[in-house]
This record gives sequence, C-alpha cells and structure tokens, in this order.
Amino acid sequence: MYMEKKEAHVQKFGLLTVLQEYRNEKGYAVCECRCDCGTIKTVYKSNLLGGRTKSCGCLEKANRARYNDLCGRRFGRLTAVAPTEKRVDGNIVWRCDCDCGGTAFVSGRNLVRGDTKSCGCYLKEKQNIAGRRFGKLTALYLDEAQEKNRPRKWICQCDCGELCSVAISNLKNGHTQSCGCLGEIEHRNLIEGTCLEVVASKTIAKNNRSGVKGVSYYSRTDSWVATLTFKGEHYFLGKFDTVAEAAQARRQAEEELIHPFLEKYSHLISDE
Repeated sequence: MYMEKKEAHVQKFGLLTVLQEYRNEKGYAVCECRCDCGTIKTVYKSNLLGGRTKSCGCLEKANRARYNDLCGRRFGRLTAVAPTEKRVDGNIVWRCDCDCGGTAFVSGRNLVRGDTKSCGCYLKEKQNIAGRRFGKLTALYLDEAQEKNRPRKWICQCDCGELCSVAISNLKNGHTQSCGCLGEIEHRNLIEGTCLEVVASKTIAKNNRSGVKGVSYYSRTDSWVATLTFKGEHYFLGKFDTVAEAAQARRQAEEELIHPFLEKYSHLISDE
C-alpha cells in the first residue's frame, strides 16, 4: 500500500543526498535524492546502500566522456576509426579499418592489450602454407576432401615425387617430414644434399595420373603442372594444357639438372 512520505535523516551516497524516504505503491523502500549536479532522482534504497547507484546518471556520462580516445591509432594491422555505442564488459567497441581493406569491431581493451591485431586476415595468411617446405615435403594446396575438418590437411609433394595429405599441425610441429620414405632411404647415398638413388629412380607414384614423374593434374586450374625437386630446391616448371607439354618441360629440366649429376656419380649407383 502507498504510504505517506516521511522526512529522512540527511544521508549522502556518492553524489546523491537523500531528501525523503518512503515506500512506493509496491511496498519497496525508495529515496528521493538530490544529485550534486542539481537533478532530483528517485532511487531504490537497496541500490543506495549497496553502492549500485551513486548519481542521477551524470557520473556515468562523465566517465564515458573520459574514455581513452583511440581514434587514428594503429594496433597491428588495425586503425581505430570511431567508437560505437556497443560495450563489451564495460569497454567501448571501436570500428577499425584493417590494412587488408576489411572492417573489424573490437573492444578498446583488446586493442590496447594487443589481443586483436587484424580483422582475421592474419590468421588466414598464417594458415596458408602453400610453397613452404617441411622436411622433404612441399605444401601445394589444401586437401579439398578434408577442408572442413580440423586440423586442416594439405596436399604435399615429397622430394621422392610422392603426393600425400598431411595435417597442417603435423607439418608445423615437425611430426611429418616426408611421405614415409624418409626412414627408408637413410642407408642410401646422400650426395650434395640429395639422395642419389631417389633421383635415379624411374618409379612413378601410384596416385600419379599423368604417368610421368614430376607431372601432376591440378583440378582447381584444370591444368597439368610440371615440377622438379633437386638438391633441396623445388622448381616449378609451369602449368600446361596437356600432359605432353608438361612432360616435355619435365624432361628438359632433367636434362639440364639431373642427367649431369647422374653421370658424375654413376659409379655409385647400384645395378640392382
């Protein structure tokens, strides 16, 4: 039941001075207060006693006005452009422009602490390992059959010519460094950074669709690609419309690089 207002003892909570205390129509104890800014505000007594309300609202506005202005400052690849009305755990969310052209909305705390440095493009680039070598493996392209799974797998070409699918985590931590041939060739002749027997071998990988060593079909570009790995170097010989053109490029590279090497060390090659 609504009760008549009664004078209260002079009390102050933050910027609020209690003028009157009474119970509202729902029976809750409330206080009529004057804020230091001059505004009269009615506040639940429990909020005053618990320290949850300390002003008519002007204190919060003043605190917001004193936010750390990040406009124009750079954080990694991000440049803070403008504050938004959004808040995350009380922190202002900023609209940021990324060097890649993207836009990101990041809390000021994450920007200042360095927790967020891009719109997400950095992570994508970090996961792109095309062309990088891991032991005897060279990453070629994402394994489309495994692209939606975690961890992602990459189709890699081994120095021996074999193709294999390897999880990116296994490549980066060094758990997988070959198609499996690494342990098989430890006893063979390693000369000038390459395995003599592997270079001399005419064996073609079982999953090779071209029938030519070093020539593979790429479905993404609908082309035949010729490559050659020799003395730790991976040579990209080009993309071709036909397997015959790719095979010719491979044979030409072999004549220039591999044949002189095999002639030089032919006495070390077993006849078996």
